[in-house]
Amino acid sequence: MIANKLKVYRDTYDLVKYLIPLVNKMPRIYKFTLGERIITHALDQLNHIQLANMQREKRQIHLENFIVSFEMLKAMIRISFESRAIQGLGQQAEIARRMELIGKQITAWK
Repeated sequence: MIANKLKVYRDTYDLVKYLIPLVNKMPRIYKFTLGERIITHALDQLNHIQLANMQREKRQIHLENFIVSFEMLKAMIRISFESRAIQGLGQQAEIARRMELIGKQITAWK
């Protein structure tokens, strides 16, 4: 199965699309440091899903790499809200909802 047919891949892709405009609105002091790292980690998630899907014998390794990177992404997003680089309770709730959904799918796949 092609990874982009997987629900977890589509949900992660949608998270990346949701994060990009938020990062673009960050104050300059955060946009090119924290913001770039958020987008990089979010895009890495797609790569980990693709590799886990393609390389079944190494699936566990790729899923573990996904989880490590995913936890780092969560921490960076939390820092962004706490430092007010990203603002809005609605946005925070939406990101949390999306990330919880993705986390559950990865855990079930693992």
